[in-house]
Amino acid sequence: MKFRTKINETIFVSEITPERDYMFDQDLKTGLSIIWNTKSEAHLMIDNEVVILEEDCAIFLTEYHQIDDIQFERMNVIQFNRSFYCIEDHDQETGCKGLLFFGSSHIPKIKIPKERKRQFLILWEIFQMEMEERDNLKLEMLRVLLKRFLILFLRVYKNENNNLPTDNINVGLIREYNFLVEKNFKTYSKVSDFAKLLHKSPKTLSNIFKKYIDKTPLQIINDRRVLEAKRLLKYTDSSILDISEELNFKDVQSFSHFFNARIGIPPSSFRNSI
Repeated sequence: MKFRTKINETIFVSEITPERDYMFDQDLKTGLSIIWNTKSEAHLMIDNEVVILEEDCAIFLTEYHQIDDIQFERMNVIQFNRSFYCIEDHDQETGCKGLLFFGSSHIPKIKIPKERKRQFLILWEIFQMEMEERDNLKLEMLRVLLKRFLILFLRVYKNENNNLPTDNINVGLIREYNFLVEKNFKTYSKVSDFAKLLHKSPKTLSNIFKKYIDKTPLQIINDRRVLEAKRLLKYTDSSILDISEELNFKDVQSFSHFFNARIGIPPSSFRNSI
């Protein structure tokens, strides 16, 4: 079921079965998506990487992700565009920017605990019921339900990550760093560039990352650049020279060395292997 206003505020809420997997090629290519696997283990190929979803696992995708293949039994899917709900402008309401969405190269995967599953099922049922309504309160009700879903997933995420204090100022800084990398990785390639945007020193960022997560600030940048390089090599006909320029490398040799060091083969070999 899809709801759309006259100014293109759009949300899609539906159960998907294999007979409707065309949705992933057509309707689910824009906006932000929550994909919740509700049956047996599902296998997805996203950006040339295998993602395995156990029952009651959910992943969070942006319009930048590309689903190449999917094998599943049943999934609940929520997808919404920026006009319907902008997580950047309303981050103070849910705190999911840089964690559930726009977390650089990382695709968050959350397992719903058995003791919380009833909450998710009840909310899903209410969501579907509200999609059937026809009054002028529908838009705001759907926004409220979406925010409830995001908050529930964040609570689980916090517990799965050793009670990560998502409202902690340092964790907030990591979220903002992830978001800035996602938005600016083609322009900036140094930790110092992003440190300046955050009004922090590179050393301060390194210390904060070391305390809370298992990646350095530089790894976040490099992982995102590699991911984009793989996408461009696979899904476009752009020359390797054009890709190196788009990703702001000084020359093809620098790009090839960067790619080879992380993937194990040169960009041309990666493209040929696909």
